[in-house]
Amino acid sequence: MSSLERMLGVLDAFSLDRPVWTVDGLTDALDYTRSTTYRYVKELVDAGLLARAGGGSYMLGPRIIELDRQIRLCDPLLATAAPVMQALLSECGPGVVLLCSLYRDRVLCVHQVRHAFARDISYSRGRPMPLFHGATSKIMLAHLPERQLARLFADHREEIAGTDLGGDWPAFTAALRTLRRAGICVSRGEVNEGVVGVAAPIFDAEKRLIGSLSRVLAEEDFDDRRLDDIAASVTGAAGRISAGLAALTAEDGAGTAARVPQKSLSRSGAPLEAA
Repeated sequence: MSSLERMLGVLDAFSLDRPVWTVDGLTDALDYTRSTTYRYVKELVDAGLLARAGGGSYMLGPRIIELDRQIRLCDPLLATAAPVMQALLSECGPGVVLLCSLYRDRVLCVHQVRHAFARDISYSRGRPMPLFHGATSKIMLAHLPERQLARLFADHREEIAGTDLGGDWPAFTAALRTLRRAGICVSRGEVNEGVVGVAAPIFDAEKRLIGSLSRVLAEEDFDDRRLDDIAASVTGAAGRISAGLAALTAEDGAGTAARVPQKSLSRSGAPLEAA
């Protein structure tokens, strides 16, 4: 493990369950020497990624807030997807539309837009989602390279066995091939009880997976007779996002600055002009 990876491991220690640490606590948890932990903490404080919380404790720092604002203002995926998501929400009625991406071995919610009367769901911006449950995650798994899938299966075999993706490697890959051919995934109550999810993949200009778009509805608002229409709306919207990203890449490759709107988004999807 490189020195940089070890220092980033300090940041990884901070979580919702443990948002504040002392140097001694980090030293014990990470099995570093105290001098090494102190040096990493000092460098992270100097960079603004950690901040002093009093009493010799540390918490995540203000630089992370600054970076999050920059992402909200400048992220091409978010800027391209936001108007498409809002249009999809208007088209399909009550519910929630989620934009998610794959980060390490986590599926992370990037953005959410919701109908005023939509049922609350447990996943909003910045919160990781289960890797092997729900349409949002499964449709991304279906488009990962086989080598990456093999590693995930080896690391999470018991968890996968508890899903409908199969208890062994042949069954797992067969289930994902079926999803890949379909281009759409539908799940019922796998992440939130009483909720149906319909998800499609999003790709970059090189056809590499970068995320998924999901339409989430309460069971009582979901009509199986409309599934084909909902699936077509979701796949069409995901395709427009992929095409928009490809167009930005083409502009950038031609020496033209990518047209990324300089505005951020509220949790409801409304634009917030940059200050």
